Amino acid sequence: MLGERFAAGSEPSIDVVYASPLPRALETTQLFLTASSLDLEINVHADLEEFRLGEADGLSWEQVREQYDLENFEQRDPFLPIIPGSDSRAGFRHRVGQALSIIASRHNGSTVLIGCHGGVISAAMAIAFGLGPGQWHTELAPYVTSITELEIRSDTSRGRRWICHRYNDTTHLHGTDVDPRDAL
Repeated sequence: MLGERFAAGSEPSIDVVYASPLPRALETTQLFLTASSLDLEINVHADLEEFRLGEADGLSWEQVREQYDLENFEQRDPFLPIIPGSDSRAGFRHRVGQALSIIASRHNGSTVLIGCHGGVISAAMAIAFGLGPGQWHTELAPYVTSITELEIRSDTSRGRRWICHRYNDTTHLHGTDVDPRDAL
């Protein structure tokens, strides 16, 4: 559905494609490219990976909740990881912001598609809106296969600016049996 939306020509043309190294993002990005008839190479960028769980990687969320104290997660020090070896909230946001800035610098003036995860989108939006890592009262919950469109402008007099053109666009799912909220 999303690929067909782009194939129909109702969306901006894509110049460059990046994706997280995690299989679910890579596979979805490849399916999108095939469905949209785009013959572009996927550039894998390790820092587009979802929040890294450290020693909890591979566990179910139920197991994570049982083994680690996640109580008041949002209100804890955002610079300290809760799970050994995991990202801190601030570290995750920094990693994502740096990756997006590097990609924007490399492809200035190009339209870049990034196949990634909800956490990466949430981190990018928090950066765009200037939310600090300690602000836990604002929650962003992107839908699966939604389109979020951010523009990163570099201006010598004003510095780097993030502009949100759209967030959580699921128009391609209208009229289908798919409810994007089911994936949250």
